[in-house]
Amino acid sequence: MTVRTHTFPLTETPRAIEVRNPAGSVTVRAVEGADELAVRVEALDGADHTADRVDVDASPSRLRVSVPERRLVRTPALAIEVTTPPGAAVRVAVGSADVELRGRLGHTEVTGASGDVSVEHCTELELRSASGDVQAGAVEGVATVATASGNVRMDSAGGAVLVRTASGDVTVGEAGDDVSVTSASGDINIGRACRGTVQLKTVSADARVSVKPGLRVWLDVRSISGRLYSGLDDEGPDAGGSREAELAVVLQSVSGDLRVRRAAPRAASD
Repeated sequence: MTVRTHTFPLTETPRAIEVRNPAGSVTVRAVEGADELAVRVEALDGADHTADRVDVDASPSRLRVSVPERRLVRTPALAIEVTTPPGAAVRVAVGSADVELRGRLGHTEVTGASGDVSVEHCTELELRSASGDVQAGAVEGVATVATASGNVRMDSAGGAVLVRTASGDVTVGEAGDDVSVTSASGDINIGRACRGTVQLKTVSADARVSVKPGLRVWLDVRSISGRLYSGLDDEGPDAGGSREAELAVVLQSVSGDLRVRRAAPRAASD
């Protein structure tokens, strides 16, 4: 097993980090109090010669780690780990590799063909994947996820959420702004919708939205052969009263069940 390490002095502002790895894994850790920028490259399954050819380049504003891709033959697998101070913008491109991003990061962009992706905390998220599960903790701003196959789970998003998936469940714990989710065969669950417009579209899957207590809601819920449930009283396009709706909920499905209800009140200390 071959391990190569590279260290670089810190700059006044966090470097943007770019990692390209066709196979293996990518880990980026944002560590409070880190006194240097570190890169660790570990060869997996006999990829010693490839580890020596990894391009690691650092400038005052950016760190690039790039694994050479072999044509016509399988690219050996490498485990790449980067340690950085918090707040760095991250861009990761992988072929067949898991991606783990830990700590508080800036704008985060991940592109992959296959492999699971885990993001703990970032300011904004852009993610495109063909296959693999996606787990995101806290996204402060906008979150955009597109995947063909795989479950998507997001604990919270302060900005708009846009998710497109063909097969896989989608769960958003708390949405602070607009939500748009389209899924062919995966169930959709929004744990707490707080404002804006929630628009969920499915073909054969179920969809459920829990609404923040106290909000006035405009409803448009339609399913051709599925069942409809609403735990909201006197709320819909024609609901009376002079106060405008604070949240619009639009649910559409061909055969899935659709449910809207109130989220549980939070404790006073939350």
